[in-house]
Amino acid sequence: MASVTGMNGTTHGEANAEATAIVENEASKANMPVHTFDPDATPEQKAAQAGKARDKLHSAKHKENTEREVDIADTQGAPPPVPTIVIQDLGNGEKGVKPSDEHVKETTPPPVEDDGAGQEGVPGALPGKEAYVIPDWYKVGWRQVSGIDEAPVEGEAKDKTVLEMFLSEQFYGEWYYNAGIIVFAVFASHFMTRFHLGWGWLFILLAICNTYYSTSMKRVRRNARDDIQRELVKTSLASEHESAEWINNFLERFWKIYEPILSATVVSTVDQILSINTPAFLDSLRLSTFTLGSKAPKIDKVRTFPKTDDDIVMMDWGISFTPKDTSEMTEKQKKDQSNPKITLMIRLGKGLATAGLPVLVENISFTGLLRIKMKLMSTFPHVQVVDISFLEQPVIDFVLKPIGGDTFGFDIANLPGLSTFIHDMIHANLRPMMYDPNVFSLNLEQLLSGKPLDAAIGVVQVVVRAARNIKGSKIGGGTPDPYVSLTINDRAELARTKYKLNTYNPTWMETKYILVNNLTEQLIFNLWDYNDHRKNTKLSAASFQLQKLLEDSTQEDIVSPLLKEGKERGELRYDVNFFPVIEPESDASDDNLMQSTVGIVRLVLHQAKELDSSKSMSGSLNPFAKVYLNHATSSSYQTPLFKHTNNPIWEAPYEFLCTDKENTVITVKVVDDRDILKDPIVGYLSIKLTDLMEAKKLENRDWFPLSGCKQGKFRMSAEFRPLAMSGALHGSDQYVPPIGVVRLVVNKAIDVKNVEAALGGKSDPYVRVQVQNVTKGRTEVINNNLNPVWDQIIYIPVHSLRENLLLECMDYQHLTRDRSLGTTELHVSDIAVANSEDTRYPFKSLGVKPFDAPLRQDHAGASKGTLQYTAEFIPSLALKGVKFESDQAEVTKLARKSSQNSEEGGVVTDDNDSSDDDVPAEITIKKDSKKKHIFHRHHGGGSKESIASVNSTHTTGTSGTHKSVGTNDVNGAVTNGHAKEETGVEMSNEELLTNQSGIIVFHVISGQLHKKARLEVLLDDGYWPCFSTMKARSSHAQWGYVGEGFVKEVDFGRVWLRLNESDDPDKDEFISEWKGDAKAFLAQTMNGPATYELKDRDDRLNASVTIEARYIPVPVKLEARESVNNQGILRVDLLDGHDIRGADRSGKSDPYAVFSLNGQKVFKSQTKKKTITPEWNEHFEVSVPSRVGADFSVELFDWNQIEQAKSLGAGKIELATIEPFAAAEQIIPLSSAKHGDKGQIRVRLVFQPEIIAKSRKSTSTFSSAGRAMTQFGGLPVHAGKGVVHGVAGVFKRKDKNEDDVFGSAPAPIDSQATSGVVDAQSMTATLPSETTNGPSLPGTLRVRVIDAKDLSQTDVKPYASLRLGDKEFKTKHPKSSTPEWNETFTFGASSMTPKLFVWIHDHKTLGKDKELGEGDIDIWRHIKSDGISSNDVEVSLRPSGTLRLRLEFDPSNNAHNGSSPSLNGDALSKSLSSVSPSRFSLRGRRPGTENDD
Repeated sequence: MASVTGMNGTTHGEANAEATAIVENEASKANMPVHTFDPDATPEQKAAQAGKARDKLHSAKHKENTEREVDIADTQGAPPPVPTIVIQDLGNGEKGVKPSDEHVKETTPPPVEDDGAGQEGVPGALPGKEAYVIPDWYKVGWRQVSGIDEAPVEGEAKDKTVLEMFLSEQFYGEWYYNAGIIVFAVFASHFMTRFHLGWGWLFILLAICNTYYSTSMKRVRRNARDDIQRELVKTSLASEHESAEWINNFLERFWKIYEPILSATVVSTVDQILSINTPAFLDSLRLSTFTLGSKAPKIDKVRTFPKTDDDIVMMDWGISFTPKDTSEMTEKQKKDQSNPKITLMIRLGKGLATAGLPVLVENISFTGLLRIKMKLMSTFPHVQVVDISFLEQPVIDFVLKPIGGDTFGFDIANLPGLSTFIHDMIHANLRPMMYDPNVFSLNLEQLLSGKPLDAAIGVVQVVVRAARNIKGSKIGGGTPDPYVSLTINDRAELARTKYKLNTYNPTWMETKYILVNNLTEQLIFNLWDYNDHRKNTKLSAASFQLQKLLEDSTQEDIVSPLLKEGKERGELRYDVNFFPVIEPESDASDDNLMQSTVGIVRLVLHQAKELDSSKSMSGSLNPFAKVYLNHATSSSYQTPLFKHTNNPIWEAPYEFLCTDKENTVITVKVVDDRDILKDPIVGYLSIKLTDLMEAKKLENRDWFPLSGCKQGKFRMSAEFRPLAMSGALHGSDQYVPPIGVVRLVVNKAIDVKNVEAALGGKSDPYVRVQVQNVTKGRTEVINNNLNPVWDQIIYIPVHSLRENLLLECMDYQHLTRDRSLGTTELHVSDIAVANSEDTRYPFKSLGVKPFDAPLRQDHAGASKGTLQYTAEFIPSLALKGVKFESDQAEVTKLARKSSQNSEEGGVVTDDNDSSDDDVPAEITIKKDSKKKHIFHRHHGGGSKESIASVNSTHTTGTSGTHKSVGTNDVNGAVTNGHAKEETGVEMSNEELLTNQSGIIVFHVISGQLHKKARLEVLLDDGYWPCFSTMKARSSHAQWGYVGEGFVKEVDFGRVWLRLNESDDPDKDEFISEWKGDAKAFLAQTMNGPATYELKDRDDRLNASVTIEARYIPVPVKLEARESVNNQGILRVDLLDGHDIRGADRSGKSDPYAVFSLNGQKVFKSQTKKKTITPEWNEHFEVSVPSRVGADFSVELFDWNQIEQAKSLGAGKIELATIEPFAAAEQIIPLSSAKHGDKGQIRVRLVFQPEIIAKSRKSTSTFSSAGRAMTQFGGLPVHAGKGVVHGVAGVFKRKDKNEDDVFGSAPAPIDSQATSGVVDAQSMTATLPSETTNGPSLPGTLRVRVIDAKDLSQTDVKPYASLRLGDKEFKTKHPKSSTPEWNETFTFGASSMTPKLFVWIHDHKTLGKDKELGEGDIDIWRHIKSDGISSNDVEVSLRPSGTLRLRLEFDPSNNAHNGSSPSLNGDALSKSLSSVSPSRFSLRGRRPGTENDD
């Protein structure tokens, strides 16, 4: 029995355990607690158990729980949120809040990558990933869909739009619908009769027609009614006022909530102003009571003006504020009403003996008619400017009780005439501010931009030269002592010149710098007569509109009349120059801008706290702060004075012009105002400007301890903005020579991000290399490829081991900005180290390092794709003397003394000018040299550091804010101590130029421009500029810019100077250019500045640029594919063929040859009929970008009239072994997979090395090969002898005794530089002229138009138009996007017709033909004028497309009118030209068009 009981007990326990497990499992599935009960318990016990656990029960219905902690991350699968705050009843009617005692376990799941499908976040939670970027081609919003912002269509498109409107009106108007239903009814009834349908079907047809007709009529009536009502509403809006009770109802409720906050804000603001402006005879002014009452302002009426511009909203609001009006209030509202009341407490006396005098203002009321005008904009906040003005004089009433307060106060308005006087004073102050027609403007865009409204936008340099024929005399007789005072709109004086003694024709030649915050005002020159013992006398004034500086920032030799009371009193001569602030781009950091040493510093003195009041008897101070620059003896700025506080809050900005950021020292002295007694110094601090900015940037620190006191802290910050001065950015003073170059071999990328997947395409990737957010080099673009292979070499100069190179993979976009596909960073310290053993090369390489770097995505830690590249550091020679003289830079001129001491005259002084002698000399806040970025207070004295001095005229701020318009007289920088001795290797220019590879350092000094533009400098292939200057601010450009680029072979390198007027660095709008040999360029510019003339697309001189250069050798071992000898023009003579396979039944063939380069067909020969030994004797030229990797082949085909041509065999032509300039015949064996080796052809090859310009397009091949830039055939014997063999040795070693393979004659230089040091004719190597003059007598020019490709449109019928001189011909118009014309035209050509103009148009049967592209050909650059000559030319059309032509010139035949008949497609040879202009080419326009000058 016992055993049975035990067994039963065990079974029962197991059952309970199993039941408990089932309950827990179900509870976990339901994600909610489940309660269990003992079945043997009494009902009371079960109820008590349930009551204890009632907090665990939750409603099955989901509801929002406001008392919970919400995770931003994904909450799917997470347990219910646990409350972190518990509300407790304290027992006294109050609720207590305390943290939950329970331990809350972290339940947030790990972040899961959201794929955007099927996941919903917590309502109201922040997004867990970036918002979806809307592609640029989407049409979003009514403006884009309607196309209202698009330019008006012209020409054929306009005609098409008119035609569509006509068709839409004719075929889709209401009459068409009515006619359609009638036709439908007739035909339907006819078919019903034919098929013998009954009357029932006819009634159904009538019902359908009736329903349509009634519906149509209802629609017409409804539309008409809506249109009529809309027009009536417009009329009533403009003529009648409407009520605004809905907003008054809102204001009535909102006012009681907002009024206390508004009153507190007013009191805190006004108290600061009252403290600053407290008169000396009063102790203090305070607002002790302030309320605007419980009744809200009311909008009585509103009138809207609908007939304004689309972006203008104008309304008239009748507003009133009448808190005493209780006619519309209930008895309860009257009982709870509070009227406006303001009490100003005036304390009389000093120190402890003071008494308060309350001044009471109450019962304020106001009524007026306000006009509000808002200008809208598309960006946030969508309201740009709000203009407010009163259309009529408002009615203002109040009760003023200056004595007695509430109890015994007397309203002074009851005094006769006093009330009228007070109201007149109020209106006199408001009238010029906001009484119609004056408006009060509120620029919301500027207010919400985050930038200070009074921030300076730049510096105006004023050179006051002289005045002539001054009319005026001193009081009592005598000759005046004139000086000039400068103001903006006749406000406070900003600067003044020295006075000149006893003269009517003074000459000052003084330079002043004025900070301005806009260019919409006038610069006023007031001419004064200086008097020693009485007030100075104003003689006359002249003005200058600052807005003129927007057109040209340099205004020189200005002569303005001096006027007084409208009469001329002489003339003033001066110069004005504007230097704007350089703003960083939104998507770039400002590290590059921070390298500038000249700019505007905005110093903000925020506040001080815990000031040492031990020297004050009352325990409170009257503090103000003074600012001293560079240990000057007089203060540059003084903050407003606050009374009776030890924690003043100034928030006072002060801007000054800084000429040497690195050496500028700011000293701030906190002073306690003691009225007639001497003001003691509470404390002071002195800190370098760079340390102040670095503390804020790196440590977010702006509180600094005060020295000379027991306690006290001071809070201030500084912002530096560089100026667009020559030499300010990348100037010669800041230039640091490079330590070497980084050789990057960008191999390929794997699985890059596809940003065009939504369009069904693939990314078009390329890689750009950036240093400090400036692109230094980039690869070509690979189209539609997520695994691109570039295999390109890029050289980047570097200046420090701490430098980083950013390699960014980009997606090319034709219309919009390129998109980033990912970035990776290369640290120079990973591939180079310092080398103390060799003084010639202070740094050495760590060898070639391969990198397999993941591409990091922006704003995310994830990566997508891999970039494979190798990097190698190559040190440069430590050269001595790599520097430039900076005497002409504007920054250097700024740092010099602006005015020289004169024996006559002197400085105009005021009575209040004073200096302080107790300014501390040592720097109190210094950066700890042992601990990086740690700043501490420096104790102890020290010698006064020598720094650059900038003396600013004393300017007093008003109302706690210093105006941004100030002046600075700039003195020269004084440096003590010994300059750092320069080390390095000394080499002559001739020795330097014997090194083939190196870095060219350019110093772009100045330029005379036709248009404002920036200068781009390109080297060798010209694919990407090695650097670009800022856009010139004037046609008299002053750049002072230092840039550099790497040249691989100085003997064969090329230098391009190009002016680009585009503001976007990625866009090309070239207006002129100069090209020259790199070695000749260096020979001129290394000895001193040289000036180069730049030509426009019409070969006219329109600009000149002055440049100086240095050359730093870098021992680079070039690969064979990098040499200039590896690229150039290949001339192929197709001679004949032997033992060709016979494909016809007769045993013979109709062979023609097709030559291909890198997979693209470049030439097709003529077809020879019925032969196996063809003789062609044809030739063509093709641009070869790289001989080493070139895949050059020839394939023979058998021509068939009906079926497709059959291959007769193919052969490969090896180009790497060809000797440059030497004609070499080769026999190419032919073979095919089907028939084996059979036949051969004979060719003659001549290779001419030239630099091929790459075009920056979305292409990865040289299918449109660039222009040949450098010709070696024109080198003189002494320069070319031995040079070609040296370059050719890269591919093939030659016999020492072998004779030269070519002879050459000197040719004129393309564009000569003017220099006083080196004569242009003394260059070691001369270049052939880019444009050869044609024959003096006209000859016959035959132009064969072969074909075109890559046109901008596909469904077109293109034809070509050619014009030479006064002749113009057109081809036929086949329907094809890749047309083949093969038509020949004849022109008369001579030196008078240097260019052939071509256009491609789309033929339209109706309407105007649309232009698809245009181009021009320099005829005599491609063919010779002294004999029979021919050449194949490929023209890059603008905006897109390529046209192939063949030019044949015969000087013996005179040209005849008309055109020769079109020849067969195979009659003349086709070729790929060697002169396809790149995207950088200068673009001309068709003469005689509307835009022609």
